[in-house]
Amino acid sequence: MLRNIILARFLAKEDFGVAALLGLILTLFEMTGKLAFGQQLIQSKNGDDPDYINSIHFTQVALSITSTLLILLCAWPLAHFVAGPQYFASLLLLALVPLINGFGHLDVHRKTRSLNYVPIVISETIPQVVATLAAWPLAIYFKDYRAVLWILIGRSIIYNVITHLLADHRFIPRYNSKWFKEGLKFGWPLLLAGLLQMGNFQGDSMVVAASYTLAQLGEYSVAMTMAMTPGFALLRISHSIALPLLSEVQNDLVQLSERYGRYVEIMALLSCTATLGMLFCGEQVIVLLYGTKYAGVGALACLLIAAQGLRIIRGATVGAAMARGDTVNNLVANLWRLTGLVLAVIVGWLHGSLAWFALTGFAGEAAALAVSIFRLRKQHSIAPWITVKPTLIATCGVLIAASFRQFIHISTTSWWNWPVLAVVLIFTFAMFILCLPELRSIIRDLLYKVNTRLGSPLPATWWTIKHAP
Repeated sequence: MLRNIILARFLAKEDFGVAALLGLILTLFEMTGKLAFGQQLIQSKNGDDPDYINSIHFTQVALSITSTLLILLCAWPLAHFVAGPQYFASLLLLALVPLINGFGHLDVHRKTRSLNYVPIVISETIPQVVATLAAWPLAIYFKDYRAVLWILIGRSIIYNVITHLLADHRFIPRYNSKWFKEGLKFGWPLLLAGLLQMGNFQGDSMVVAASYTLAQLGEYSVAMTMAMTPGFALLRISHSIALPLLSEVQNDLVQLSERYGRYVEIMALLSCTATLGMLFCGEQVIVLLYGTKYAGVGALACLLIAAQGLRIIRGATVGAAMARGDTVNNLVANLWRLTGLVLAVIVGWLHGSLAWFALTGFAGEAAALAVSIFRLRKQHSIAPWITVKPTLIATCGVLIAASFRQFIHISTTSWWNWPVLAVVLIFTFAMFILCLPELRSIIRDLLYKVNTRLGSPLPATWWTIKHAP
């Protein structure tokens, strides 16, 4: 995100839109990442066999060449019908990225089998850091989207060099029919899932790229980045904490429902908090980070984060299903999420306002959440009300806050938004505590533990719940 902020501040909106388009094209055609060859090495019982590694390298190189050829073949129509004829040469140059990525050494992934994570951390971190540090001077030098193009190419080269320096085996791609088929069998479902995920997360951006100006695509990309960042962070952290706790009681439906209820209530509260933050202060944060040329994008980001709020809550339903070994829940929910993309295509065809894309995303996320809740009840006997109740409370909190903000007529640029946000958050928190007994229990437990660690400055009679000695 930091690199995007630097580029957005120094590049014109149209150039940032071109940069976003290059990223979309690369995500669409690049196959090697979606097939997760590194995960194959980690998961396979043959992961330490040099012949198996050579076979995986062969498959990786073959698919990287395929990705490169696809970009080359589609460069002319993409340049003439989406970006513009003047970007044809840049799209040809973009084809170097998947080609270079295909020659990365997978030994850094293999080493994690023996719990040696240093090589993978180094190979992933250093290229990102260098790319971020290079963003400012390259943006100053090129003064247009070419800075992004060379950042993508340079990052791939650095990653490849590091992976080869840290490898223990020579890079010798070699075809093996047995392991080639095994690799594709493992990777094709991941490729389809990756394409489905890309359609959900970036499908609307592709429609904007095809139907609107590059400057509008730049604005939409900034708004989408601001809207999606809190969700990605919250889901990544919450899943790592909640999944083991839910899996621990996966065979006890009573305890699973109880723990899931607390989990989804916390996620609903966090979802509501993120949405309220964008509602009151999103415009100022965007202008502060991306510059005054993106003034007015805050309203679009606020609408987009409403859809992301539902996605945060859906993260809890998916987590509960995964704890029971059910990965189909997420797949089915994502399929229903594509209804939003269908609506987005209609909006793009009619050239509607960008705000309508946010509403189509909200509709898609609502459908996905409803299907996920239904499957939880059908497959795992988890009552829908456990999810619906905190979701309704979060929705009411956002609607009340939006009405209040409209009533007091605070300008989006006024610094009064910050203290008002603080008051609204306190009110929202109190509403959640009053309406959700399970959440009250969590807060009381937390306060009791803090009080105990501080030497019990508050008397025991203040606590209305019993605790085991």
